[in-house]
Amino acid sequence: MNIGDSRLILVEGIPGAGKTTMAGRLKEELTAQGRRVIAYTEGESHPADMAWQAYLTPQEYAAYRDHCRELWESLPQPGPWEAVEQALEAQTRREDGHILLAYTRVAYPDDAYWALTGEVACKEICDRRRPLEEFKAIHLRRWARFAREAEPDAVYIFECAFLQNHIFELMGQYEKSDEEILAHLKELLDTVRNLNPRVVYLRPKNIAAAIDHVTAERVSGSVDRPDWIDEIGEWVENTPYGHSHNLHGREGVVAFCTERVRVDEMALAALGVPVDVIER
Repeated sequence: MNIGDSRLILVEGIPGAGKTTMAGRLKEELTAQGRRVIAYTEGESHPADMAWQAYLTPQEYAAYRDHCRELWESLPQPGPWEAVEQALEAQTRREDGHILLAYTRVAYPDDAYWALTGEVACKEICDRRRPLEEFKAIHLRRWARFAREAEPDAVYIFECAFLQNHIFELMGQYEKSDEEILAHLKELLDTVRNLNPRVVYLRPKNIAAAIDHVTAERVSGSVDRPDWIDEIGEWVENTPYGHSHNLHGREGVVAFCTERVRVDEMALAALGVPVDVIER
């Protein structure tokens, strides 16, 4: 792919569209062209996105770290505490008086994983845990910092940090209009204009088939965790958008993603950035 002078590639599409695979292929292709590439997938410790990031005060982080150690010490055969502490630190960023913890990526001991991730999941700013203006302000501040601090010789790839993780919130949790969603997306893009952002959009030919495909792929295989379709179905059903549109189960997920694609395409037509559309 010829990306010209773009230094930020935003890989987007509904769940199951193939974003992770595409981001990996882009990284390989650009690296082969001699470009230096830094890629971020969803849930990693991220310089701009807030999905799967706990937003903690220093006091909350210190208390959480202490609880991690208490739980670790209660395990039958704990390994060295320093390994867990290093795993925590590897997934943290300190910004504006807060600690951002990519909690799902910490290598917790198996016996403690669900207890420890569950404890900080409630500290995300997503899922309407913060007022909309605060949700937007935190993101705008982080995206602007990323643009200022981006390494000049690098191409960055973000997976689903732009359209998906913002439209899911603004449409699903806050039920905002097309105009309000578009205004926020334009604000985000304005913070990174110096990186000449470009969108690679994966558009499914059949939304229901795409959902069925990812459903078959993402089976948990664990009694401790439901399958992907059940998790996202519950999320959709419990959003204000899901309530007002009476969405349930697989059919609700398909309906939600169908509306999401409409909003995606509305935004991409109006944002004024290069867009590469790939049908899947």
